[in-house]
Amino acid sequence: MTRHVQLAVVGALLGALVSGCGLLPVTRGDVCADWVLFEKPQDQFNEAALVLIGIPAGRDGETSIYGYTAQFHVVEIETVLKGEPEPGQLQIASMPATCTQGVSYPDGDPLDQRRRMLIYANKQDGYWFTITPAQGAVPLDTGTPLPFATTPAKG
Repeated sequence: MTRHVQLAVVGALLGALVSGCGLLPVTRGDVCADWVLFEKPQDQFNEAALVLIGIPAGRDGETSIYGYTAQFHVVEIETVLKGEPEPGQLQIASMPATCTQGVSYPDGDPLDQRRRMLIYANKQDGYWFTITPAQGAVPLDTGTPLPFATTPAKG
């Protein structure tokens, strides 16, 4: 009977390992998101829940999203073009790039610039994030016209 118990244990272990539900811990990889590439700034404006003009004032902690570290920034809001926040300060995280073998910002964090920017953001897990790694924050010099309409076109 002891031999039957040993064979049953070996059979159960082999079955678990072969089925992918092994007893050994498995390391999960990072998520590889396929980011939308907006053709026009109007598309970015339409997609974002929050669009503002502001100046990043510095880093303010970090969080994790899609298996990557995202950097929070305090942004001094000049003008809210779409969304609820009032002018003042707001914490926004730069969406990290994915598919980059653990490097969150291979081309640099776009909110690390201390200059006037147009920021497009959406809320995820209760926090504001730029809508994409590459198109969520773009420089906007004073006097430059907005690249989109803030009111719906009349048809």
